[in-house]
Amino acid sequence: MKKETNDKQQACDPCEKQFERNVHHLVHEVEGYTDKEHRRKEQEVEDSFGTVPASSKK
Repeated sequence: MKKETNDKQQACDPCEKQFERNVHHLVHEVEGYTDKEHRRKEQEVEDSFGTVPASSKK
């Protein structure tokens, strides 16, 4: 059984790398937003989930 676990961990490695790349891309994208774009995205979140993002609650 232990060998299967190791195989599964190795099989997920490319998935994890892709996930990290996606996160990095999203963070980089958000850092480039203007104030107007941030407000628009916050409004989208509020409209979708009915809550204000934590970054807006200052």
